[in-house]
Amino acid sequence: YSYKTLFFLFKYMFLCYNGCTKIKLNKGADMLEFFIAKKHIFEKKKQSLIGILGITIGITVLMVSIGIANGLDKNMISSILSMGSHVSVPDIEREDNYKNLAEKLEKIDGVKGVIPKVSTQGIIKYTGIYGTHVSGVKVDGLDFEKAEKGLELKNKIVYGEMNSKKKNTILIGKELFNQLGAEIGDKITLVSPENQELPLVIGGVFESGYYDYDVNMVIIPLATAQYLLYLDENDVTSLEVTLFNPYKAEEVADKIFNKYGFLSRTWGDQNRNLLSALALEKTVMIVVFSLIVVIAGFVVWVIMNMLVREKIKDIGIMRAMGFPKKTIMRIFLFEGMALGGIGIIIGTVLSLSILWYVENFSISGITNIYYLTKIPVELSLKEIITIIFVNIIIIFHIP
Repeated sequence: YSYKTLFFLFKYMFLCYNGCTKIKLNKGADMLEFFIAKKHIFEKKKQSLIGILGITIGITVLMVSIGIANGLDKNMISSILSMGSHVSVPDIEREDNYKNLAEKLEKIDGVKGVIPKVSTQGIIKYTGIYGTHVSGVKVDGLDFEKAEKGLELKNKIVYGEMNSKKKNTILIGKELFNQLGAEIGDKITLVSPENQELPLVIGGVFESGYYDYDVNMVIIPLATAQYLLYLDENDVTSLEVTLFNPYKAEEVADKIFNKYGFLSRTWGDQNRNLLSALALEKTVMIVVFSLIVVIAGFVVWVIMNMLVREKIKDIGIMRAMGFPKKTIMRIFLFEGMALGGIGIIIGTVLSLSILWYVENFSISGITNIYYLTKIPVELSLKEIITIIFVNIIIIFHIP
């Protein structure tokens, strides 16, 4: 140790010898421990920087990856639900009038809208500038007025309009519209599973944000779908219930069954495989990137271990002068916490800065590949606190 360090050591012993109060003793001991810890850190600048850098990288990688993963998951779920319901009530043939049941369902707390629906498969035929185009599509016959309330369908129309008074209109997805090379007002033929051909007019183009919908789905008025499938005006295949909070779908489904005896399927049931895959992917990602934090903690442990070995003689001198083991342990504890704390602060600030940049400035290559206008980001305060808390625990146990 330098003469300055020995001066502080003797000063501490002098205070103890002269019977200072307990408060002053504790304050003097803490200051001495901080001074020695600070001296150790600045003596080993390269090792200290490596430890801080390791923690910073671990925090940054974990926060950024979780933030982007959460954003992509939320964006995918929102895209799937953009043209779909949160609770679907199928098999309502035993209901004499679906409108009565729809009115009852609309009174349930949390329900945004109830949309009568006739769903089927079909084939579209179109002859345009690219020649004749024939492809299979999913056909949804919707009550346009109900769809506007429940799905806010008008907000998704990018070209043309949604006119509920025109029974011969058809809405197609933007990707399909581009493939056809069509124009608003062009005629298109829809073929039903019963091989009935129905001439329609392209009235509007919707963009849901979900590629499968935009390329494989068409929407026609409910009455037109009933006519196409030879159904009575009171016949629908299902009632589609939309909610203000999609995550209360299970609760609403239980109410529908308990009150009216109808079994229903939530959006979670309909997309169970996809949601399971997303959960597994996120879990694996967190486990893998958490290893970086563990490795960073191991680096700090190695640095602290080397420091302890180098200071064995100094520790022996301090023990001979009467320093308790707890005081010496606190010195190295302060060093580990200082390195880890600085790394956590820098890593958190850097992570939030990167996420802000990613969210506000789109990366063209990635957004084109994944059918996104910008990369979504979602990182809650709870997740930030959890990541910081776990890192503090790891660092706290290093010394």
